Amino acid sequence: MGIFKDKKSIFFYRRQSVLVVFFILMALLISGRLFYLQVFKGNYYEVVASDQHRIEQVLLQRRGEVFTHNSLGDELMPLIVNKKLSLVYAVPSEIINPRQTAQKLATIFEDINGECQELLPAEASEELINKCQLRKELEDDIYNKVSKENDPYEPIRNKVDEATVNLIRASNVVGIYFEDEWVRYYSEKERAAQISGFLGYNRDGQVGQYGVEGYFDEELTGEAGKILGDKDLFGRIIPVGETELTQAQDGENIVLTLDKTVQDKAYEIIKQAVEDYGAENGSIIVMEPQSGKIKAMVGYPSFDPNNYNEVENIEVYKNFNISEPYEPGSIFKIITMAIGLDSGAVEVDDKYFDEGFVQVGKYKINNADNEKYGEVSMVEILENSINSGAVHIAFETGKDTFNNYIEKFGFNEKNNIGLVGEILGNFSSLDKRGDIYLATASYGQGITATPLQMAAAMSTIVNNGKLVKPLIIEKIGEQTFAQETVAVQVISPKTADIVKAMMVSVVKNGHGGQAGVDGYYIGGKTGTAEIASVIGGYSNENNHSFIGFGPLDNTKFVVMVKLANPKWGRFSAVTAAPTFAKMASFLLQYYKIAPEIEL
Repeated sequence: MGIFKDKKSIFFYRRQSVLVVFFILMALLISGRLFYLQVFKGNYYEVVASDQHRIEQVLLQRRGEVFTHNSLGDELMPLIVNKKLSLVYAVPSEIINPRQTAQKLATIFEDINGECQELLPAEASEELINKCQLRKELEDDIYNKVSKENDPYEPIRNKVDEATVNLIRASNVVGIYFEDEWVRYYSEKERAAQISGFLGYNRDGQVGQYGVEGYFDEELTGEAGKILGDKDLFGRIIPVGETELTQAQDGENIVLTLDKTVQDKAYEIIKQAVEDYGAENGSIIVMEPQSGKIKAMVGYPSFDPNNYNEVENIEVYKNFNISEPYEPGSIFKIITMAIGLDSGAVEVDDKYFDEGFVQVGKYKINNADNEKYGEVSMVEILENSINSGAVHIAFETGKDTFNNYIEKFGFNEKNNIGLVGEILGNFSSLDKRGDIYLATASYGQGITATPLQMAAAMSTIVNNGKLVKPLIIEKIGEQTFAQETVAVQVISPKTADIVKAMMVSVVKNGHGGQAGVDGYYIGGKTGTAEIASVIGGYSNENNHSFIGFGPLDNTKFVVMVKLANPKWGRFSAVTAAPTFAKMASFLLQYYKIAPEIEL
């Protein structure tokens, strides 16, 4: 019996040992698993748990808006604003009669009140037939969306205005809902498109492109905020729970120097000029010469930024006034004359004998139409736009001095006015060896400048010879911008007065006659410049320009007009000059400037 008892004890002891070992191993495995989950995978499960109980919502900021001035007053007018519209969407699972719903919505969207029957009368107009066809296509499109079974969300149309939303609400259509949408709206449309730019898209979402929208995208965008908090079973933030809030920062508002009324008139005038003279494009700038403030900057053809994706040619996105340097031609003779007089190379009473051409090495430079003027004064060189006379002044001045003045006038640096696409003109030919480069530059060929650069240079002369930097951004947020208080004296006030008087004589007695406005002393200069050929030399095409100011005393404006390759009108005297006159006449009345001359 004792033997059996010992064996039984041994058996129970061994079984107990196995169980102990088993439980120890299980404990080690569980401990190891817990260690792995807590240490190695702790962050992962913390995020999972957080996602189950926490919610993060993005707080969208509002993009900054852009304003211009209105009619000589202090009132600001919206140029770019955020307009509240609606997204119309359907919950198809709630819709009982999809076809009827589609018919109602299509009728409202196309603004058709029972005119489109299943069978139109034989005398129905082509316009009505087309309208009804579009309505039917829209109806079918909506039907395909709202007839999807068990579909919880189906967008129908974006950017729907309040009036249309009210009509849909009044129709009591079941299963149709609305969400607020903030849409960028450009009130001036084509009239200021190349200033405003537009809000487009890239891989990262919406982004400002061209104009102010592109240049100041960061300032206008602001920063999104967020709210992090506990959520309930329906995914909503629990108000009494623990929350973290980062406020959204709205974008900065921007105020431009533009005057809406002047901008609108400038667009009307340059559009008409491009159409009247068959030009490829046209541009016009109105600048206040004392402050540099740009009151209008227009290019045509243009586009509607509200529908920027509908353009046929994206070239219209460019601002012709800052993005297309060109050989300015004879309007540059004003700069040559100012340099010659201010440097003392020539005097206002000097005489020059014109033979109709000038020989520069192997090159022969002729006057327009091979005209020969004989002995002429300095002012007559401008009045008759004598090429050889401009070459004479430049040679008397010398290349180094000429180059120094070009630098002082600011032609070799960008104005950085706050618009995308500004390109610098090119005066590098003046660095080349050979007199021919100085000769051609004297009358505006072989060099390039933008219309904005020419407007700034003219403003510098008009502003008693003090450098004028163009200004189109007046205010960003609370920061105000203005011309520098201490301006560089480019030419002396005496020289500036002489050149201004000469330009008045050009309009009164010379080629600029059609730029005049009765009752006022208007100054300016024509420019007809050959367009360089891509294969070298020059083509038979021309750019026409006129740059001028008014009135003579207490000058209020400088206007720069450019027409690219007009088909009708051989010289700028009959194209750009009368276009300038229309703008100047409007401005004199708009600013209520009393006549200087008794008629």
